[in-house]
Amino acid sequence: ISAIFAPLKNIGIIIMDEEHSDSYKQGDSNPRYHARDIAIWRGKYHSCPVLLGSATPSLESMARARKGVYELVTLQERVNGKMLPEVEIIDMNQESKRSSYHITNTLLKNLNDCIKRGDQAILFLNRRGFSTFVTCKNCSEVIRCPNCDITLTYHKSNKMLRCHYCGYATPLPKECPKCHENSLSDLGVGTEKIEEELHILLPSVKVLRMDVDTTSKKGAHKKMIDAFRNHEYDILLGTQIVAKGLDFSDVTLVGVINADTSLNIPDFRSSENTYSLLSQVAGRSGRSSKTGKVLIQTFNPDHYAISFVKHHDYLGFYNEEMKIRKRLGYPPFYFLCYLKISGKEADYLFQESLKIKRSLERNLQYTTILGPTTLAVFKVNNIYRYGIILKYKKEDMLYDILLKIQNHYKNNHKIKVDIDFNPSHF
Repeated sequence: ISAIFAPLKNIGIIIMDEEHSDSYKQGDSNPRYHARDIAIWRGKYHSCPVLLGSATPSLESMARARKGVYELVTLQERVNGKMLPEVEIIDMNQESKRSSYHITNTLLKNLNDCIKRGDQAILFLNRRGFSTFVTCKNCSEVIRCPNCDITLTYHKSNKMLRCHYCGYATPLPKECPKCHENSLSDLGVGTEKIEEELHILLPSVKVLRMDVDTTSKKGAHKKMIDAFRNHEYDILLGTQIVAKGLDFSDVTLVGVINADTSLNIPDFRSSENTYSLLSQVAGRSGRSSKTGKVLIQTFNPDHYAISFVKHHDYLGFYNEEMKIRKRLGYPPFYFLCYLKISGKEADYLFQESLKIKRSLERNLQYTTILGPTTLAVFKVNNIYRYGIILKYKKEDMLYDILLKIQNHYKNNHKIKVDIDFNPSHF
């Protein structure tokens, strides 16, 4: 995203592809910015057009386009004129009873047919590792990270438990650390477990797993892409890495193992992110002369974010989501500002968070203040975290008040106050 700051003087056009992606938002460290805002500012400064491209535009961008703030240009069909792939929803409430595997019988049959034709398939699961957590069947103890308020993920390939937040790793113990019984069990599912299931169900099929764990070495990503394109593998299994930007002429089947992974995240954008992600990964199927098919496994088959994907109906999703955003007072109807208050002493942190809230309430007339509340993951690397959400349409005093709060805590080493306008997530 730093490319938007390239020191160019004679800019003719700025093109921002996949403008909806939250990877354009720099929200974890200062300076906090969204590359889209910088692109629009530079477009005005250099008097050049800015092209925001996406098959699933962000709600904020589409709302501005429909209001006439942006000019809306649409493509009604694929470049090659081919039909969009057929999308089939698999109800896991029924299918999960018929199989002990995470790959349903329906998906398995379609994988078999696809490979018999000499075609390739992409399987998508947005969770790496072998299992989501390890628990004790005797005392129900769950093995957690000692530094973070989160369970450790089991990676079977090296028999390690890892924290995906701070990087802590430890070998899988032979017995429960609490009751010392030999009764540990792994639950949940990650790409490693799906890879293992594929080797059991389709032993002759060549599977390539692509996630953060397998692409960490320099050049690994390109080698994998080239190997799959050269038909050295039949199935490409991966996380978000395989969801967009890939173009394989022989991929005629895309399978989504669990569409609910992103849907159940406690974030007001979870439905939008789910629709976007599923639409993007569905677009990997049938990109050349061959007809494509998409199978989506979900426990929420009637959720609008999933049903609109089935019909490739972005505007239908947009209209439904906009109703909810308006009712709840979220963007694009309101602006958001997020205050993250962090430190090593949880009690002190909470008291100071309350003081910050009271200060905001005294000085801000037209702003809704939510919180303070603990973040979804309260402790990361031994740092506790509280958050305050500000929702407003127009608040003249906001910047001055936030600057005073930031300056007040500037030299206080026990607490850190981070301020993020228009956050992509909380």
